Amino acid sequence: MDLRGKRVLVMGLGLQGSGMAAARYAAQQGASVRVTDMKLPDVLAPSVQALSGLPIEFVLGQHREEDFIWADVVIRNPGVPRSSPYLLLAQEHGARIEMEIALFFLACPGKIIGITGTRGKTTTSTLIYEILRAHGGSPVVLGGNVAGVETLSLLPQITEETLVVLELSSWQLEGLAPHAISPAVAVMTNVYPDHLNTYRDIEEYAEAKANIFRFQSSQGLAIFNYDNPWTRRFGEEAPGQVWFTSIERDGSFARTSLTGGDLRVDPFRFTDTPLKGRHNLENILLATTTARLLGIPDESIAQTVRRFEGVAHRLHEFRVRDGVHFINDSTSTTPVAGRVGIEAFAGKNIVLLAGGNTKHLPLERWPEAIVRYCRDVVLLAGSGTDELVPALQEEAQRQEVSNPVRGVFSDFKEALNVTVALTRPGDILLFSPGFTSFGMFLNEFDRGDQFVAYVQAL
Repeated sequence: MDLRGKRVLVMGLGLQGSGMAAARYAAQQGASVRVTDMKLPDVLAPSVQALSGLPIEFVLGQHREEDFIWADVVIRNPGVPRSSPYLLLAQEHGARIEMEIALFFLACPGKIIGITGTRGKTTTSTLIYEILRAHGGSPVVLGGNVAGVETLSLLPQITEETLVVLELSSWQLEGLAPHAISPAVAVMTNVYPDHLNTYRDIEEYAEAKANIFRFQSSQGLAIFNYDNPWTRRFGEEAPGQVWFTSIERDGSFARTSLTGGDLRVDPFRFTDTPLKGRHNLENILLATTTARLLGIPDESIAQTVRRFEGVAHRLHEFRVRDGVHFINDSTSTTPVAGRVGIEAFAGKNIVLLAGGNTKHLPLERWPEAIVRYCRDVVLLAGSGTDELVPALQEEAQRQEVSNPVRGVFSDFKEALNVTVALTRPGDILLFSPGFTSFGMFLNEFDRGDQFVAYVQAL
C-alpha cells in the first residue's frame, strides 16, 4: 500500500508496539502522520520517546473530530472497536480504515505462519519460533500480537526465504478480511467465550478468528485442535490442506484420514516438558505438528521442547522462596484461563490471588475449581470480582466446605501482603486473575510485572 503523500492518522499509540510501528512505518513511507490516543501524555511518554526524530504530530489525552475528517487513511489499533463513532466519521469523509497487521501482510515477502486462539496462542507461537530458530536453515522472525514487538519494523530483515511466525488476535484478523488474505500456514489452538464486551456473541468472535484460514488457497496448510468443538468445526471447513491434533487421540492426523475409514494417528507428542497443565500439552502438540509439516527433524524438535520453559506471565514459575512456589499467570483474563491455571496445579496446596474487571463472560466451572482446589483465595476488587464472590459462596455451600475467600482488596500491595502471609512451605502461590486488568493496571503485562517485582523484593 502506497502511503506517500497521504494524510495518515494512527488511532491508538499504546505501549506494546503496534501503534508505534504503524506511525513509524507511515512516516518512513512519506506520509503526513498524526497519532491520537485517549491516554494522557505522561502514560504514553515511552512510546512518544521511541518515535522522537520522526515528523509525527501527537494529539494525546483526547480524540478530535477534526483529525478524523482530515485523514485519508486511519490505522486503528487492534483495541479500537470497528463501531467507534470516530472511525465512522472518518469513513463518511472518504478515509480508508486499515490495521497495522494488514499493512504488514501486504508488504511481507516471507512465508507467514499465523497462530490464533483464545488461549495458548502466545505459547504455541513462541514454541514454533524457537523450534524453527534452533533448527537453523531459513531465517525466522516472531511478531504480531507479541508485547513490545513492532511487527512492521521487521520488514527490512525479511526476504522470500524468511519464515515469519505471527501471533494473531481476533482484532488483528479482522484487519485481514477486507483484503481477503490469510497466512500460508494457519494454526488454531481453541475457541472459548472471550471479548463479549466487544463482540455480539461467541459466533461473531469465532468468525473473526476464522479469518486466519478463510482466504487460504487449496495449497494452504492449516492445523487445528481436534479436541475443541469450534476448532474441530473450522478444520472441517478450511479450504486448504488440514491436519488435526488431539490429546484425547494421543497424536495428530490428516483430515483426509477421517473419511478414509482407517484413522492413522501419529503419536509424536511430549510429556517430557517443564510446562504445566493439559492445555500446554495441547499447545506443544500443535507446535510440534506444525514444525514437522514444515520439515523440521524430530530430534531437533524434541531438543527444543525439552528445554522450553514457557513465556512470561503465562503460568510462569519465577521464584521459590521459603518453600513457596510463585506462579505468574497474569495474562489469565478470562474465567476459562483462570480455571485452567488452577487445574494445572491440582493436587497441590494452592493459595490463589485472582479478581479484576469483567468482560461479561460466563464463569462456568471456574468457581467449582477454585473451591475444590484452592485452600485460600484473595481477590482484587472489580466488577468481575463482584460476580465471582457470590458464585464462590454458592459453590462452597454446594460442596459443603468452608468458603476459601479471605478478603477483597482494592490496594494491590495490601492484597499481596495478605496472600503471602497465608502461604506455607510447599504451597503454590498462584496469581491467575481470570479477569481483565482495567482500572488498577495499565494492562495485563503491567499487572504481572508489578506482581513479579513485589515477590522479587521480598
